[in-house]
Amino acid sequence: ADRAQFINQMVEQLAARLKQNGNDLEGWLKLVRAYKVLGRDADATEALASARKSLASDEKGLAALDGLAKELGLGS
Repeated sequence: ADRAQFINQMVEQLAARLKQNGNDLEGWLKLVRAYKVLGRDADATEALASARKSLASDEKGLAALDGLAKELGLGS
């Protein structure tokens, strides 16, 4: 239980940091994966949408996000 709480706290801290500075592709990829592993598919999908908005001018970043979405079965 403590471990799960710790993991959730770390995920929420990452999400908060990305809301402040969304130009961190690696951070977004970690957040989406974390949500998926935790079974929070709706949050993963929402994070993908936020990442796409934050990285709209980064073609390589968008391609990485699309690849991750496909890999995790979260659409394109």
